[in-house]
Amino acid sequence: MNNPRITKKEHGLLKGALRRVFSRSELRNSVVKASLVEHLDPNRPRVKKWCLCNICRKPEAKSYVVVDHINPVIPVHTSFEAMSLDEVVDRLWCAINNLQVVCSSCHDEKTKQERKDRKAKRTK
Repeated sequence: MNNPRITKKEHGLLKGALRRVFSRSELRNSVVKASLVEHLDPNRPRVKKWCLCNICRKPEAKSYVVVDHINPVIPVHTSFEAMSLDEVVDRLWCAINNLQVVCSSCHDEKTKQERKDRKAKRTK
């Protein structure tokens, strides 16, 4: 998106809007539905729906899981600003085998590593 009329703030707003739409998509919902497992936690009796984290393999409440792109939407070697909107949309709504359900802590670790990789690529 090398449009000089779009400010850095507006780039961020576009990115956020696309992610919010994806979070409500049928594709995301189908991935979550496929990861549902039977589980009872006596410490959390009100939780009825559980998903299995693809990384740590532990059950987590459905409301606390994240659908993660195995290959990041914004590749490590590039930036959002360098991509076209079509590219971003195609990478967000990717093949179902590029999506995984993960717990928040595993997602945070994966994202942290991707940020380190991006920073290392920028400094080279």
